[in-house]
Amino acid sequence: MSKHDDAIAALEDRDWSGAQVDNRPRAATVVQSVRFSRDLTERLLAEAERRGVTPSEVIRDLVEAGLTTVDESATVRLADVHRVINTLAQRAADPARITTPPVAS
Repeated sequence: MSKHDDAIAALEDRDWSGAQVDNRPRAATVVQSVRFSRDLTERLLAEAERRGVTPSEVIRDLVEAGLTTVDESATVRLADVHRVINTLAQRAADPARITTPPVAS
């Protein structure tokens, strides 16, 4: 028996009496070709198997989540980050700027 025959046999054993046809048109999709290292590919395949979905579905989910995070984040210049860190470090190192909270009696 071929894989096709096995698939047909598996479908024939199911009760399709409650099935409904989905006639909604599918949105157009675009293929994006990427190259992954062997290690990343193995991790992708393991995650797809864990979820019970195709690797393409995992990639779509992860890209969407990543782009959503990018959309929600602000871009800050590295020089500004360094300036703030240096200012905070200077304040923390200056004992005159540190105030002791009052002790409750």
